[in-house]
Order: sequence, then C-alpha cells, then structure tokens
Amino acid sequence: MLRAFFGLVLLLIATTAGLVVWSQNWWTEGWALPSSVEFEVREGSSLHTVAQDLAKKGLIKPHAKLFELGWRFMFPKETVKAGDYRFEGEISPARIATILGSGQTVTLSFTIPEGLNIYQIAERLENVFPKVKKQEWLAEMRKPDLLGQLPENPPSVEGFLFPETYTFNPRVLPREVLNTMIQTSKKFLSKELISKGSSRNLSPLQIVTLASIIEKETGRADERPHISSVFHNRLRIGMRLQTDPTVIYGIWERYDGNIRKEDLRTPTPYNTYVISGLPPGPIASPGFAALQAAVDPIETDDLYFVSRGDGSHIFSSNLKDHQKGVYQYQIRPARLGNSQR
Repeated sequence: MLRAFFGLVLLLIATTAGLVVWSQNWWTEGWALPSSVEFEVREGSSLHTVAQDLAKKGLIKPHAKLFELGWRFMFPKETVKAGDYRFEGEISPARIATILGSGQTVTLSFTIPEGLNIYQIAERLENVFPKVKKQEWLAEMRKPDLLGQLPENPPSVEGFLFPETYTFNPRVLPREVLNTMIQTSKKFLSKELISKGSSRNLSPLQIVTLASIIEKETGRADERPHISSVFHNRLRIGMRLQTDPTVIYGIWERYDGNIRKEDLRTPTPYNTYVISGLPPGPIASPGFAALQAAVDPIETDDLYFVSRGDGSHIFSSNLKDHQKGVYQYQIRPARLGNSQR
C-alpha cells in the first residue's frame, strides 16, 4: 500500500514536471508568421478577452488559458494596454506578451512642411489616413466649432495647422489630428509674439497671415526678416503688397502653375494686386521662423524685391532700381533662354 502511494506521488511529480517543461517550451517556442498580423486591443478589454482574441487569430495556437497564466506570471500587476499592434516575423507567446505588456502599439508618423496650404495638407492627410478622403478633411477644417478655437474666427483653419512631425494611432479621429495641429500652432503663437505684433498694429490673425506670405516668398531663413521689412514698409505707407502667392491662393481651385496678367487684375479677397493691406486670412502654414520675422523685421527703406532665380532676392528702395533688377534677373535670362531654344 505504501509502495503504491509513493508510486502515485512520483507519477504526479513526473506529470507535473512534464507539464511545466511542456508549458515552458510552449511559452518560449517561436514560429515564423507568413505575413504580418494586425491586432487591436480595445479600450477596457480584459486579459481573458485578449487571450481569446489572440487564439482566434491563431497567434497562440490556441491555448488561451495558458497565455493568461503566463501573462500573470510575467506581468502580475499590469493590464493589457489598448491600441493597435502588429506581429510579424518570428513570434512566440512570450514575445507577444512582451509586446502587449510594453504597449508597443502601431503608430503613424507624418510631416507637414512649412508653406503648405489646407488643400495640400488635406491631400497629405488622405495619403496617411486613406479611409478619410481629402474633401472630408477640408470639410472638417471649416467646421465652426473648430474655428471657434482660433483668433478672430477665420473662414478655415488655414495657417493654424502647424508644420511639424506628428505621430498618431492609426484609428485616430480626424478632429483629434486637427486639434493637435491647431494646439501646436497656438503654442508657437506665444504671448510674446502677439505682444510684438500688437506693437506693430498686427492682430494675432494678421501675424499669421503676414507670416504665411513671408513663408511663401522665401525659403531662406536669412531673408525672412528682410522680406518682412518690405511688407511692413508697404503697409505703413498704404502701398499694396502685390505678392504673387496671395494671387495664387485666391485662384487655387483653377491654378495650373502659371499666373497670367488677367489673374493679377481679377479681384479676389486674396489678390493683393487689387486689395489694399493684408488679405483676410493666411494663405499657408508658416513655421516659427516666419512667425518671428512677421513681428520682428529688420529696419530698411526697401519697398521691392525680385528673385535672382537661385532662391535668393535682390532688394530695392525705389522703383527704378527695382526695374533694373527685374530686367537683370527676370527679363534678360528669359530672353536669352528663348533665343537659345
């Protein structure tokens, strides 16, 4: 009888040891996935639900209860973090638990460069989030409750989608994306910046508007304060800004890459060849350097500038010198180019 008892005990020990070894092997044994697998952990999901979902996806082959036990051993005080996950390459239950426990969720990163307008930004956002089309992004950008966050209630969020690199969960709502970009913009439109603008008779919206024009006129950091000086000088004496980027923005829906004389003469709210002062709102998203230049121009008498064709500009304080520059850097090169064709 005693021998039978000890035999049973030894059998139980051997069986338990075998189960432990088998469980350890199952927990750590890796296998290669034929392709990546997307997996969502919904907010508030229990460990039991997550384990069941992993089994349904074929990721833990299919011992859900064993996965729960392994998780509780590895992360006794942790809950599974909600989010989107991607499993690829060689995985194991231990590897899956490590990824879920660390919250290594799938994210999308994208960059909005300086100088893009809302139409261009909407196209980029459609590429990043294909389920939301360009027109849906544009419609969201014009919603009154969103615009209510901005100074002076502009017609759209133009100028307030700050150029920056952003990272989001793939399932983020469009409103959250735009809100984040707007809040980033408002952070850079600081009290100090607004105060400097006020000393130059610029409202917050006008600061962003002027900065957006400066951003479109030059990509050179060293020229922005000089470009700003020209515009401030013109505004001070009541001279029209006559800047091509505002004309382009006013005809954006039909713009084909060329500005014609009739475009310069056709009135739009943004055509600064026709209207006096600043247009009613920004024409693009300015970066911080352009915002600074808008409120802190260098002191000059210049009223004109013309592109040299290499990204830089030549500045003039009078029309005669400006016309010389136009001939030297615009008309003459164009004529030489045509004669060589």
